[in-house]
Amino acid sequence: MPTNPRHRGSLATLALLTGVCTVLASAPTAAAGPAATAGVPGASVTGGVPGASVTGGVPGASAADTRPPTPPTNLRSTRLTCQSVTLAWSASRDDVGVTAYDIYHDGQLVTSVAGGTLTATLTVAQGVTWGWYVNARDAAGNVSQASATLTVTPPFCQSDTQRPSTPTNLAATANGTDVRLTWSASTDNVAVTRYDILRDGRTVGSVTGTAGSPPVTSFTDTGLTVDTTFRYTVTARDAQGNASPASAAVSVRTGSACTSAVCVTTVVTTERDLPWGLVQLPDGTVLYGRRDLFDIVAMRPDGTGKTSVGTVPGVAGTNGEGGVLGLAVAPTFNTDRWLYVYHTTSTDNRIVRMRYTDTLQTSSAQVLVSGIPRNKYHNGGRLRFGPDGMLYAATGDGQTPDRAQDVTDLAGKVLRIRPDGGVPADNPFGNPVWSYGHRNPQGLAFDSRGRLFAQEFGNNAMDETNIIVRGGNYGWPACEGTVGDCANPNFTAPVRTYPVADASCSGIAIVRDALYLACLRGNRMYRFQISGDMLTGGQQFFVGTYSRLRTVEPTLDGNLWLTTSTGGDKDSVPNNSNERILKVTLG
Repeated sequence: MPTNPRHRGSLATLALLTGVCTVLASAPTAAAGPAATAGVPGASVTGGVPGASVTGGVPGASAADTRPPTPPTNLRSTRLTCQSVTLAWSASRDDVGVTAYDIYHDGQLVTSVAGGTLTATLTVAQGVTWGWYVNARDAAGNVSQASATLTVTPPFCQSDTQRPSTPTNLAATANGTDVRLTWSASTDNVAVTRYDILRDGRTVGSVTGTAGSPPVTSFTDTGLTVDTTFRYTVTARDAQGNASPASAAVSVRTGSACTSAVCVTTVVTTERDLPWGLVQLPDGTVLYGRRDLFDIVAMRPDGTGKTSVGTVPGVAGTNGEGGVLGLAVAPTFNTDRWLYVYHTTSTDNRIVRMRYTDTLQTSSAQVLVSGIPRNKYHNGGRLRFGPDGMLYAATGDGQTPDRAQDVTDLAGKVLRIRPDGGVPADNPFGNPVWSYGHRNPQGLAFDSRGRLFAQEFGNNAMDETNIIVRGGNYGWPACEGTVGDCANPNFTAPVRTYPVADASCSGIAIVRDALYLACLRGNRMYRFQISGDMLTGGQQFFVGTYSRLRTVEPTLDGNLWLTTSTGGDKDSVPNNSNERILKVTLG
């Protein structure tokens, strides 16, 4: 696998490299303090090595300082314009002293300010709603939990009530069960930012512009019924929501057979809460976790017989992305009945197992790994059994980027443990850590050669697909994809990168050595063919059709499960969303 030269960078460097927003003169930026990784109080690996513990260390730092600051409070906006917002907050408390505050929106680090600074002015995008929050940090690198989120929507710099012109020259061509649409661009007094595609009067997709570029004027509708006539129109929109009249309609009939990589797509069930982890049992039963309700649901493959089979004990949300996350079962499930769950508690993230016998046997629960750092975002959470019989887990950096480089710390890693929680003898560091230098990986899948692929969220520049190797260092926080301080030959380069705006992919699945990615911000599913150490033949499906996609998993019959994450995925409020679980039949 190719390597990419990289070297380690500090949190302050990271903010300068990747922040889309910048601190203006009214908010002086201080150095982020020592590039340090603090340990997790009480972090332990249970079920395997008696007395073994995982605690991060900071060379030269006082071993006594493992207490993080209190969360900042009273976050508020003191000034808001179409181009900037001024945030202010009340000071955190710390037993030694707060050295910096890290300012985020929606899981993305924007910048850091000195510990004595309680305000910052930041650039914003007009009309775009962001959720702002602040973490406090001390000299030892201990990071507080996040402040409450402040949702801010800047006004537009000028009012615009003029509609775009009507799209023209709409044409449609069927290829099996795919329909490709093209049209001529609309015009607008400011700019066209989106086209909505309607099939039989219902919106089934959208295309948007990125990085100041206008949206493309084509769309492919995928997974349609054979031998069926569909009627399409297209509508243009601008940034302030003004919509054009619909284009002239065009009708097209699909072919008699599927000729695409993706054929039929069926909505199996709907959900008011967020389906995050999903696994299909050998008898066909589908289990999925409801992230904010903290329970497990069982259903038949056709979506019937759906019922909650029990609540996972000890779960707590983070008012962000915590809760009941990944699920997995071992190939030995028929005899051992163990269901493996990755979940957040009030103090950490954990990997647990408990028996499932038509209901969740919570009295059998065993904690396999504890002390995985948690925060509002960056909790990781995906679980996957490998062909070696070991359980692999993706952990986030807990919004403390430098911890990802500490191999004695569980943050920002891919972990590998035995099914009972023990540490395999061939792990590279004598603990559960298998690879390190990750920001927030949430996708794990093995190919036919037994290689582990992982999908990782970038901050503002690039998402990554990586092939995970034993002891590999994937460069975070020095490198995001291939952007940043990339001069260390020991860093392993990604096999594929994606602009964050087109991706932010969470789950991945591999079926017949084709890799599928479920993308949130990108509102699409990618498909690549695995060819040696490369991903080739990139295709995109469902672009804007089902909005944000969270999880993709193989079905027992060689197809895909796909889940959406369209609302309520940035808080811990149960039942405040409108989600779907789909079955995708592959060609």
